[in-house]
Amino acid sequence: MLAKAINRSLLYLNLPLLCAVLLETHIRFLSIQGDSGNLYLQIMIQLIIESLPFFIAHHFAHNAPRTRAVIIWLLGFICYPLLSLIISLQSTIFEQWSLLTTQGWMFALLASIACFINHALKMRDKTRAMQFISKLFSLNIVIAILLVGWATVMAGVLNSIQDPKDNPSDKVIIDLNNIVTEFGQFFEYLWQLLVVAAVIGCLYAINRYGLIRQVLAKQGVLAFVAGALICIIVVTPIFATLVLWLPLNTPNITLFPSQIHQVFALANYQFMFWLLAISTPLILVFERQQQDSELTQISLQKTHTELKLLQQQINPHFLFNTLNNLYALTLMKSDDAPNLVMKLSNLLRYTVYEGQKEQVTLAQEVTYLQGYIALQLMRSHDKCILDLKWPDHNEKLTLPPLLIIMLLENAFKYGVEPTIEKSHIRFHMQLSQNILTVVCENPIFAHKREKASGLGLENLSRRLTLLYPGKHTISSGPIGELWRAKMTLELYQIH
Repeated sequence: MLAKAINRSLLYLNLPLLCAVLLETHIRFLSIQGDSGNLYLQIMIQLIIESLPFFIAHHFAHNAPRTRAVIIWLLGFICYPLLSLIISLQSTIFEQWSLLTTQGWMFALLASIACFINHALKMRDKTRAMQFISKLFSLNIVIAILLVGWATVMAGVLNSIQDPKDNPSDKVIIDLNNIVTEFGQFFEYLWQLLVVAAVIGCLYAINRYGLIRQVLAKQGVLAFVAGALICIIVVTPIFATLVLWLPLNTPNITLFPSQIHQVFALANYQFMFWLLAISTPLILVFERQQQDSELTQISLQKTHTELKLLQQQINPHFLFNTLNNLYALTLMKSDDAPNLVMKLSNLLRYTVYEGQKEQVTLAQEVTYLQGYIALQLMRSHDKCILDLKWPDHNEKLTLPPLLIIMLLENAFKYGVEPTIEKSHIRFHMQLSQNILTVVCENPIFAHKREKASGLGLENLSRRLTLLYPGKHTISSGPIGELWRAKMTLELYQIH
């Protein structure tokens, strides 16, 4: 199962690069006007072999620490193409080879960068910079960029043709020098094509914000189909009239599908239909992804809020118990009272500062528990006998703060305070790799048996459910005259 998950992850990670290689394969195959499947397969295999360093660098950079990832990525996507270029220029062996072109390298480069940007957006925090980057990759911005890019490219193509109105060409050629020297003509083509792009953008906006969000989401599929047909029937003549008024339309060139310059031509309606048919599933996918992302954020905020509320319930519970201890010592005018105040101050400092963090080291938590036990022993004197066991090598593992203290609090509350006789508490913490096991046992009394779980254990169980879903166990209950609580956690490793 794990192997399948890893293989699936590798496939998804390399999909953008594979898409770039196949795109380059098609372009090269069409440029030589090939018509043989064997030739196509030969080109594809050659390009995949030449692109292997890209795949390797992309994979290892994705899984490496940041500094090492940058070095690996630069070796694969910058150093390798430069080295290949130098070798091909210096060696006569490659004179007859059709190696990976600059265009193919750019495709792979852009695919890898896009993949890393997408990964960064998934892992983004809520800083202003990341929110701005996230907005740049919204569906609306992408559609706008594509439309403006299409208009610019087509304007460059038309400007590079000697007389596109009288002599249209099927060849896609862009002469950059011609754009600079005849920029006025290029701009003349550009603004008209931008009008066509704006028409397509308006249809996209009508579909997304009108038909999908208002009709489909609220009224259902039947209403959406009817609304889409009405939109095609009503909007097509309006948009066709606007586009066919542009000066670039000639007997040889039209900026709308109708070749006979008729507003109500069937081709115009077909063009609008296919625009809706293609854009609708694309919009629905992005809408669903956005909705899932918002639901995930709401769920995370709810979990965070609930954890904070539980944390606020835990801190007063500990404070009240400790203040009761201090009150008892002051009534007895004990010399231990000043020392108790100091220990209480240290514990409260940990609770206030470290207790608000998401993670602390296990060593910090153990020190806190040891301080709590020392404080309790000052009050109970020789009444409590402890059997303690602490974990070794605990500096590299982390866990949420103030989790384990609940077990000790209940042990002293129900196993020590109700009796004047000697009491015994067994508290063991053991590590097996990164699995922490905590066992706490204390004697209980008949009148306390039903209440021994306490608010602390309820909060602890809820916190573990939120923080360690599927990665923890907790159990508690009477075993003869003892109350036994056991908890296991899968701790995090400090990198």
